[in-house]
Amino acid sequence: MNWYSFIFSEKRSYRVARHMMFWLLWWAYFSASFYHYEQSGLKKIEFEPWNFPFLIKSILLLSIHISTCYYFINYLMPKYLFKGKYAALITHIIILGLFIFLSSYFIYKTVLPLINTAFEYKPEIANQPIWWTSITSGLLSAPKIISAAAAIKLIKRWWLKQKEKERLEQEKLITDLQLLKAQIHPGLLFSSLNYISQLTEKKDNNKAAILLLKLADILSYMLYECSGPLVYLDKEIKVIKDYLVLVKTRMGNRLEIDVAIKGETGSKMIAPLLLFSFVENSFSLFGQKKTERNWINLEVLVEFNEITMKMIHGKNTEPAHPSVNGSTIDRAVKWLDFYYPNRYQLKTTIEPEMMMTFLKIELDESVDEPENNIYDPEQMVYATV
Repeated sequence: MNWYSFIFSEKRSYRVARHMMFWLLWWAYFSASFYHYEQSGLKKIEFEPWNFPFLIKSILLLSIHISTCYYFINYLMPKYLFKGKYAALITHIIILGLFIFLSSYFIYKTVLPLINTAFEYKPEIANQPIWWTSITSGLLSAPKIISAAAAIKLIKRWWLKQKEKERLEQEKLITDLQLLKAQIHPGLLFSSLNYISQLTEKKDNNKAAILLLKLADILSYMLYECSGPLVYLDKEIKVIKDYLVLVKTRMGNRLEIDVAIKGETGSKMIAPLLLFSFVENSFSLFGQKKTERNWINLEVLVEFNEITMKMIHGKNTEPAHPSVNGSTIDRAVKWLDFYYPNRYQLKTTIEPEMMMTFLKIELDESVDEPENNIYDPEQMVYATV
């Protein structure tokens, strides 16, 4: 049994265990502070002896605390406090306080004398006024435990709301990842397939087969290998290279590519399609004229626990796909904020005919293997006090 399950699980065994522990601790505190004394001058405070009659008395008084506590947290809080009905809540609290006082008074007035008679027990301590003992053991003690239980319930409610918020954000990020997978321009895909078809018609089957395999690798990577939160860096770089080959094939001599990978990439892991999104976005800024020459210079450096990407590429005055440009980068920044908060640097410099991007990421040292999912829904356990 772990502490998270003990506190939040809705399983009956966990609920009973944590409620028993809660009331056992309160009973020990209440019994230790339960005493009768004469309220005259500065007389010595005398504690009632711990015996079986005293045990029954403390449990009877504890029953008032238990019933009023559950009534408050399970009925008054959901019906009035959480719905903002404060006037009705105050009215019910006043009525509840009156009930606590009358119940305590009845126990002291009627029940406790019967217990003393039944066990032939006569306390040596002089009895103080019943109304005052009813107030001290009931009206002044019950609010303490009710406040403690209410505070625990509110804290758990806040915690679960935070977890639910995180879960929804993670689901949204998964949706964004699915969109990012489909962000590769349909025009490029169709152009690549069209070009492969043309190569087939020209009976250049070897070249067509190579390009078709690279296109298949890109789609396979996006659809299957990017389902988890992290992928190996060398796979991310490989899909970038395959993507550049497709673009180079389509654009021919109108595109110059220079790629440099430095450092050990095999053991490093990174969020999927993160680097790819910046590379893919660069082509949305290229000119589409057949006579226009474009270029891209990409360098990826891996040093210790850091990845640095420097990319410089030409750009047209008007982006070829302006709607894609902003959304792709914005989505990549969201991934950076989620996976690497305060652990990345991103700088972009835009000139009339070129754009420079600098990205440095500090990776997690403890990550060895990629996980299958970003979050585990079974970890979200909803519970009440």
